[in-house]
Amino acid sequence: MPAAAILQAYLDEISVAVMTGDFAAYRAGVVLPFHLVTHTENLTFTTDDDLREGFESFCAMLRSQRVTDYIRLVESAQALDPNLITGRYISHIISGGMRVFDPFPSQTTLRRIEDRWKAASISNAVAKARWPLLGASPAKPDLQKGPEE
Repeated sequence: MPAAAILQAYLDEISVAVMTGDFAAYRAGVVLPFHLVTHTENLTFTTDDDLREGFESFCAMLRSQRVTDYIRLVESAQALDPNLITGRYISHIISGGMRVFDPFPSQTTLRRIEDRWKAASISNAVAKARWPLLGASPAKPDLQKGPEE
């Protein structure tokens, strides 16, 4: 399977885990230590507790913004060897058909461990280094609430 298809399948699977709040599924797709690189910090998560805390904060932020769709689309990917893939993707965070945040680029590295692809690192273009990572887009303050229930 091409690297881009592997990465897209991985991103789709993890996005479902995030949207459903399924930490076990999310954890199964992450290697510890996990590295998060932003333009302001380099963070390393070494324990399940650290990873869970970040996951739960991110999920809570998505719920608070009434996010209905968390879509990450691969732009490019390449296999560095049979067990290592790197790729770039764009994240789209949507509430009822409206953007909650401006799309942002990320790069990830996946490592295959026992026939399972897992993220070893993510670098992204967000201003905050800690989860929930995202603040509402200053360009779209009227979209912060999302659609009414």
